[in-house]
Amino acid sequence: MSEIVGIDLGTTNSVVAWTDQNGRTEIIAGPEGSRIVPSVVYFDPEGGIIVGERATQFSVIEPTRAARLFKRGMGLNSFLNNGEKFTVDGKTWSPEELSSLVLKKLVTHASSHLRQEIKRVVITVPAYFGEPERAATRLAGEIAGLEVVRILNEPTAAAIAHGIDQRGQQSRMLVFDLGGGTFDVTVMDIASDGGMTVVATGGDRQLGGADFDAMILEQMADEIDLKFALDLTEDLYAFVDARNKAEEIKKDLSAMQTAQRPLTIGGKPFMFQLSRANFESMIAQQIGDIRDTVMNTLEMAGGGTGGIDEVLMVGGSSRIPIFSSLLKEITGKEPIFSRNLDEDVAKGAAILAAKLRGDASPQSFIDSIPLPVDVASHGLGVSLLEGEKMVNRVIIPSGSRIPASGEIEAFTITDDQMQLQLELNEGDEVDIQFVRKLGESLGNFPKPRPMSHPIRISMSYDADQMIQVKAFDGKTGDFICEINLKHETLLSMSERDKARDFLKGLDFE
Repeated sequence: MSEIVGIDLGTTNSVVAWTDQNGRTEIIAGPEGSRIVPSVVYFDPEGGIIVGERATQFSVIEPTRAARLFKRGMGLNSFLNNGEKFTVDGKTWSPEELSSLVLKKLVTHASSHLRQEIKRVVITVPAYFGEPERAATRLAGEIAGLEVVRILNEPTAAAIAHGIDQRGQQSRMLVFDLGGGTFDVTVMDIASDGGMTVVATGGDRQLGGADFDAMILEQMADEIDLKFALDLTEDLYAFVDARNKAEEIKKDLSAMQTAQRPLTIGGKPFMFQLSRANFESMIAQQIGDIRDTVMNTLEMAGGGTGGIDEVLMVGGSSRIPIFSSLLKEITGKEPIFSRNLDEDVAKGAAILAAKLRGDASPQSFIDSIPLPVDVASHGLGVSLLEGEKMVNRVIIPSGSRIPASGEIEAFTITDDQMQLQLELNEGDEVDIQFVRKLGESLGNFPKPRPMSHPIRISMSYDADQMIQVKAFDGKTGDFICEINLKHETLLSMSERDKARDFLKGLDFE
C-alpha cells in the first residue's frame, strides 16, 4: 500500500511528517537538515523557483519577486494587502499555485527520505476555514500531483499529537491555536479510548502573528517619520528589513520585558525599542476579539468556562504570554503547550494518515484509536423568499457533527412556475447580506407548478467537508437540480492542467 504523509501547510511555515506501522512519527527534514520550511516562494530573474529558507533570504534583496502569507488568500482573489494579484515577470500566481509549490517541495523531501514517490497526503487547515478555502487547499494538492486523502482541522491534528500519551483519561479540552495568519479555538471531548469529538469551534481566518508584526512595523514607521521625517514604506529594502525585525521583536517579547533592534533608513541608524506592556497595549483590540471568540465558543460548547479540563496551546503566536494568562483567567486552568508548537500539527496529520493507510500493527496505538469526529465551522443554508424578503434558511447549523445531512421544505412562489433558482450560502445568519454565497443552480420543473407547490431541498456534508445540495419535487419526487460549487477565484480547468504540467517538470532540492 502506498504511503501517506501528513502536511501542515502553514501561513508562515510548513512541515511534513510520516508515521510508520508501529506508530513512530518523525518530522522529515530536507537535504539541508531543516525540519521546518518557510512558506515563502522566490522567483529568480533567470526563471528558477526557490521555496523555503533560501527564498526568505532572497526576499530581503528582491522583495517584489517573493511571495509570502499567501495562505491568507486561499479561496480569495488576492492575498496582498492592496488587493492586487501577485505577478512576477508578467505571470500572475494564485494562492493555490503558490501553495502547490510548497507542497511539491515538502513531498519531494518525503519521497527522498522514504525512498518512494509520495502521491497521497493529509493536509491540515484552520478549523475556521470555510468551503472555498478548503476547496482551494485541495486544489493546491491536485496541482502538485497529489491525492488529498483528507483535509484535517489543525486543532484536531494538534490534539491527536498531544493525546497519544493521554489515552485512558476522559476529558474536555480547549485547543487554542494562534498561528502566523489564522486563529482557531476548538472545544473537544476526549474519550478514554483516545477518541476525539469536536463540540464547537470558532476563530478568525484573517488574524495571526503576521498582524502583530504589522502593528510593530507601523510603530517603527511612525517613530522614523517623527525622528527623521522619512517614509519607511518608500525605502523597500529598509522596509523589508524592518518587517523581519518586527517579527524578531515580537518573538523576543515572549521571553523578555523589552526588546530592541537596529534599523537603517536613508543611511541613518536608528535603534527601535518596544516593551511587552506597550506591545500588549498595541494589540489590545485583537486580545479583546480573541477573548470574545473564546467565550462564544465555550457558550456554543455548553458547560460554560468551568467545564474545561485542559487547555492546549498551539501555534507559534500562542507563545505570547498575554494569551496563556487570558486562557487561565477564563478557564481557571493553567494552559499547557504542545510539545513542539511548530511540528505537532504535522505529527497529528501523519498519525491520521497512518490510520487511513490501514496497515498499522495490531500492537500499535494507531490500530485502536477511533477516527476523530469534527463539526461544521460554519452554518450552511439556502436562499428562500419569506414574505417579501429573501432570507438564509439554515439546513446544517454550525457545530453540527460531520458527516451531517438535513432537508427542508420550500414552496413555489408564483403560479405556473417552471424554474427553481437554488442558492447555497455559508453562515448561520438569517439576513442574506451577512452570509457568503457558495454556489447556485437553475432547475426546471417537467411542467408548470402552481403557487405553494412543495419542493424538498436536501443537503449533505461529508467528513472531508464537501457539500452536496439537491432539490426535488415535493409531490412527485422528481429531481429538479443540484448545486455544483463554482469558485470564481479558483483556476479554470485549463489553468489547472497548465499549472500541473508546469510542476511536473520542476525539481526541488
